[in-house]
Amino acid sequence: MGRLLTLSLTSHRGRQYPVELFTPDTVFTDTGAVYLYLRMPEGRSVQAQVLYVGETEALGRQLLHDRRPGGPWDRAEAKGFDTIGGLALARPEDRAMIAREFIHSWHPPCNDGHGALAGLVGLAAPAPFQMKRAMGGK
Repeated sequence: MGRLLTLSLTSHRGRQYPVELFTPDTVFTDTGAVYLYLRMPEGRSVQAQVLYVGETEALGRQLLHDRRPGGPWDRAEAKGFDTIGGLALARPEDRAMIAREFIHSWHPPCNDGHGALAGLVGLAAPAPFQMKRAMGGK
């Protein structure tokens, strides 16, 4: 379906990053990016869950690679992943630094995070109702 909206995520260091949200069926170009597999909140909740964080120089090809059996896509899908977050970055050193910061901020369970609350990120407000409807009424 494509792009949904942009969400500002604040890391444990207090840095804010504009992460664009997409449906899982989006076709991506081979752009350098930090990407996240997310489970967005239901109803009035203001917490999303970061399930996986990765970084790549070619997002389109990387997502195809992640879909291999037992790969990050499968692991995140088993935990309810319904949204892809992306932050386009050309420089490899920027991608690596921000991916590490995201992993240290939210301890995503599919990046070997621990505990039932691993990956929870607070949102400024509940996710818009239209977002869930656009994604198939979940």
